[in-house]
Amino acid sequence: MFAIHPTRYAPAALLAAILLVLTACGGEEATQEVGPASQLPETVFLAEAPQGIQSISSLKAGAKEGDEVVVRVVVGGTENPIVQGRASAAIIDASIENPCLSEDDHCPIPWDYCCTPQENRTANLATLRITDDAGQVLKAELAPRIKPLTTLVIKGIVGPRPDEQVLTIDAQGIYIEDEIQ
Repeated sequence: MFAIHPTRYAPAALLAAILLVLTACGGEEATQEVGPASQLPETVFLAEAPQGIQSISSLKAGAKEGDEVVVRVVVGGTENPIVQGRASAAIIDASIENPCLSEDDHCPIPWDYCCTPQENRTANLATLRITDDAGQVLKAELAPRIKPLTTLVIKGIVGPRPDEQVLTIDAQGIYIEDEIQ
């Protein structure tokens, strides 16, 4: 009988796992190069905050694809909220307390809301997208205007909703309220 050394096959197993993830996540699209990103169109930025703010949790409970919405959010809720090379980010409802920002907490990544209970984060997390006329996410960088912990008021349209936990907002206008330094 022979023994299989666990580290002998680790590189092959890791490669297989990566390929499986790429295939499962739409391999063809996942492996495409992003290409150079452009700047965001200035027309997306608003001089005044839109009125009629709704909470992300209430929108998750009842919003339908195509509904017009207004949300007040913070860029965050995940460790890497901004998608590199795309005009997209994770956003969390601004009414959610972020204990990671307290003076007693020296959290190295406060925008991930790791000190907030997971069920609270999940219920109040959504995706911001800035899309072109065909509904494709722009190849543009959100930075330097939008960074983690930036507070935004977004007027947009609810995007695809494959299930009730997913809320995507395609921005028609973004008001930058403030940024936590």
